[in-house]
Amino acid sequence: MRFLNLRVQDFRNVEFAELDLSANRTFLLGANGQGKSNLLEALGLVTALRSFRTQSMSALPRQGCDGSFAAVYEIEHDVEGRTELELHAGKSGRSVKIDGERVSRLGDFIGRFPVVPLSSGDLMLLRGSPAERRRFVDLTLSAIDPSYYHALRNYHRGVAERNRLLKKGGSAAELSAFEAEIAPHAVAVSTKRRAEMQRLREVLIAVYADIAELDEGPELEFKVNAACPDVESVSRMLHDGRKRDEIMGSTQKGPHRDDFNLSLSIGGAKEYASDGQQRGLCVALRIAQARIFQERLGLTPVLLADDVLGELDPYRKAGFWRACPPELQIIATGTELPEASSEWAIWKVANGQFTR
Repeated sequence: MRFLNLRVQDFRNVEFAELDLSANRTFLLGANGQGKSNLLEALGLVTALRSFRTQSMSALPRQGCDGSFAAVYEIEHDVEGRTELELHAGKSGRSVKIDGERVSRLGDFIGRFPVVPLSSGDLMLLRGSPAERRRFVDLTLSAIDPSYYHALRNYHRGVAERNRLLKKGGSAAELSAFEAEIAPHAVAVSTKRRAEMQRLREVLIAVYADIAELDEGPELEFKVNAACPDVESVSRMLHDGRKRDEIMGSTQKGPHRDDFNLSLSIGGAKEYASDGQQRGLCVALRIAQARIFQERLGLTPVLLADDVLGELDPYRKAGFWRACPPELQIIATGTELPEASSEWAIWKVANGQFTR
């Protein structure tokens, strides 16, 4: 897919903007704090109605307006052809329309318009908490597999209810009822994660080989918190852990505590990799995500590169272009013109305004 046009109103520092984005390469040029990242953030909402910069949608409306924002996207979709996507969000909730028809369930929307953001914040996939990495995994898998999204949602609902019972001293019968509900969803989530993380590992290794100057032995290790091979095993695990979980006030074992680790031949990337190697790994992980989207969805995602190309050393920058599928539309930002700038459509950004 590719973006053709964007109209956005009252988003971050942008009062109103309309941009022609039909070029294969578009570059947003301007000083820091002018609105470049804000525009990419607006574009990034189309995959799962989630910002790649914050978990709080309340931070997105422009300060001083009525607390809501709107965005209208014209998209050339690989399957559906030319499509208009309309998004409104504010204090009263959010609404999504595709070609004028309202979409009422996120499960019917997520992954339909795949984009992949690359930003300096991706370093948190390496340096941050396990929750950051689980969000990456869950968004990737939810976008390519609706059954995973539904299993994950039901699993988290069940765990939240079990945690509520643990804190208030629920009866054994009440706990058993929720554990019976949780178990099949835990099995589904765990099974799908294992399979898809193995594929992500394979793609990541191939992508990083294109980016890195030498064979640095990249590795992705999926760290399962608790084996969930079947419903009976999960039910027994939850039952046997009740006393511990009652003391802790929450469910201590299960897919909600899975993690993954990135490493190189020298050791764990978080502890031993150089800054350039860490950035290269994070870029490789995002390009691997794009390739997975392309492979599983049969759709060409859009790459949103938020000032990351300027942070790569010359070899890794060249490696980015080697690893990046040439058919992907790229919308990038930076404070200086990119190399081969004649190949890019340039928009200048200042104080939330965009000019050619």
